[in-house]
Amino acid sequence: MRKRIFTAVTASILTVGLLTGGAAAFAATQDDTSGSDETPFIHGVPTPDENLDANTDDGSFIHGVPAPLLVTPAELAKGPVSLEPGQALIIVPDADQEGVWTGTGGSDDDTLLHFVAAVTGATDDDASLNAGFSAEKAGTTKGWIAGPDGQRITFDVTIAAS
Repeated sequence: MRKRIFTAVTASILTVGLLTGGAAAFAATQDDTSGSDETPFIHGVPTPDENLDANTDDGSFIHGVPAPLLVTPAELAKGPVSLEPGQALIIVPDADQEGVWTGTGGSDDDTLLHFVAAVTGATDDDASLNAGFSAEKAGTTKGWIAGPDGQRITFDVTIAAS
């Protein structure tokens, strides 16, 4: 019986010591006297940063990177595509289909327009990403996709800075 009391008392003392020591360490990190504007803690809602505000004039976000263009295979078949360098062209399933578009694709010039295959999660809880293209630099090329059914669609792509 005496051994259990000693163990419980020792555990209680260690716990109190760790908790107060941890609180002191936490409080110490709050006192930043180095003059730096950065803090490892968020105190309330972050203030807007000029580099993170959306630019509604050109549809770009975060350091001028243009928003991705989401298209279905049917929309690609209708005509040419215009992109900006750095912009993504994401292939999404047609309205009558569900899930992730998992076909293949490519371009005549991979240095201008690079195809990235779809990633499907192993379970419903895992992330799945549609296939798409990345506009690497300015120029004109032809792209193509082939759906899981084997149907091939070819389209013209112009990549130009705005």
